[in-house]
Amino acid sequence: MIGKFSTGQIKSIVKPELVGWLFITLGFILRMRQYLSYRSLSGDEASLAVNIVSRSFEGLTEPLGFHQAAPVGFLYIEKLLMILLGNADYILRLFPLISGILAVYLIHRIGLDHFGTVGIFALSMFALNSWQVYYTSELKQYSSDVMVTLLLVYLSIRCLKEEPRNRDFIWLGVMGAIAIWVSHVAIFILAGAGLALVFEKYVQKRRIPFTWLAGLAAAWLVSFGIDYLVALQDSAANRYFQTFWSKAFLPLPPWSDVPWLVNIYYKFVLITLNGTDTSMDHMILILGFIGGCSLLARRPGMAIIVISPFIMTLIASAWQKYPLSHRFMLFLVPLTLLLMAEGIGRIYLLVAGWQKHVALVLSAVLIVALLFLPIKNAISGFRFPATITEIKPIMKFIEENKKPGDIIYLHYLSVPSFIYYAPFYHLDMENAIMGVDRQDPKKALDRFLTDVKDLRGNDRVWFVMAEPPYCGCEGDVNEYFINYFDKNGTMLDSILSTNSAAYLYDLNP
Repeated sequence: MIGKFSTGQIKSIVKPELVGWLFITLGFILRMRQYLSYRSLSGDEASLAVNIVSRSFEGLTEPLGFHQAAPVGFLYIEKLLMILLGNADYILRLFPLISGILAVYLIHRIGLDHFGTVGIFALSMFALNSWQVYYTSELKQYSSDVMVTLLLVYLSIRCLKEEPRNRDFIWLGVMGAIAIWVSHVAIFILAGAGLALVFEKYVQKRRIPFTWLAGLAAAWLVSFGIDYLVALQDSAANRYFQTFWSKAFLPLPPWSDVPWLVNIYYKFVLITLNGTDTSMDHMILILGFIGGCSLLARRPGMAIIVISPFIMTLIASAWQKYPLSHRFMLFLVPLTLLLMAEGIGRIYLLVAGWQKHVALVLSAVLIVALLFLPIKNAISGFRFPATITEIKPIMKFIEENKKPGDIIYLHYLSVPSFIYYAPFYHLDMENAIMGVDRQDPKKALDRFLTDVKDLRGNDRVWFVMAEPPYCGCEGDVNEYFINYFDKNGTMLDSILSTNSAAYLYDLNP
């Protein structure tokens, strides 16, 4: 008999709702711990922050500076929060935080309602996932991408009920039209939802009014069309993005570059299972395949909703419209975990037909083995919250030690962070020199070394470095640059922080 993994025997051992809320609480604690670490904005975050702070709402619809791209709706939410609550890094990270916490609840609701007790596995893996935790405190759209994905999946499945209500379609239509502006991946989820509803109506002969299907399609297409004209077309035509992400697009035909496929798979394993443990690497394929087949047999409409985003993403990547890299695939992780949960549930049901105790032990061993790395990383992440760069101590040190007339040279990787934080540390850009970005790191290094030589003759020059720049060397990056500075002057002071540094030099021979 085909059904959810929610047998009476299992329910008598664990209380699904209680265990679910336990993992929701753990997920909340981990995300708040990361958020409250108050780490400095990374260069990528600061690049987006400078755009949000310095531009009007209308200006945010135009191509962004510092090679940034983000959904207009996401930018508007960030701008509005800044206006209402003030300009601070923790305010700008508030929407990703709320999105991350809401995503934990949504996967719990989807898992328990539609996958049974084994849905707790998907929730636990998701709640403890260090990648999901980290991006909850990142001023980027990836956390809200995950939330939007789960929200649209949740609303779409509600429309597949035996007797769906009009308000179910209204919610899906309205939220789908809004989501297109908030998340670039929303269109992948909505395409799957549309396919599922058409399948249910014309193949499963469900009583879904054609007017609702037409209304949903019209609302989503109009919303996407306006969004494309307002903002998306500029990003899609941006040559920098095309060049920068050229190696992240699906090759055609896919089998023409097998190493690329293997590399992308292991990147996905890393963000889904929290590591690349060789004993578990293939569990995504095995359990995902079993779960996909099981879900297609059990609830084909829901299977289309969950599976089709993978296909849509691959098509967009092959069309060179969506790169496949770690953070860009985060929204697919909860869908993968749901398929894996279905796979574990199916294995349990098949083995339970022969021996229930063996089925229980086998399922428990699988779940514990898969949870080992997420638990380990969650404990580590709670003790030591992740950070990319800590430039705030650098800014504070310069504020306390800077003298009138000092020159501040900003390596190009530190420019966005310095510009964003400068007002908070009473630093201005009057005597600041901004290093020039170069798409080729070797050319960027050559330009930087030339700039240092050009600054000789000045008594006090600060060199601000962030997110270890390319040096083409095998040794310590800081040592490489210090040795070069020493050849051109004398060090007067310095400070080192996490992946950041500032050096004060007398370059007057």
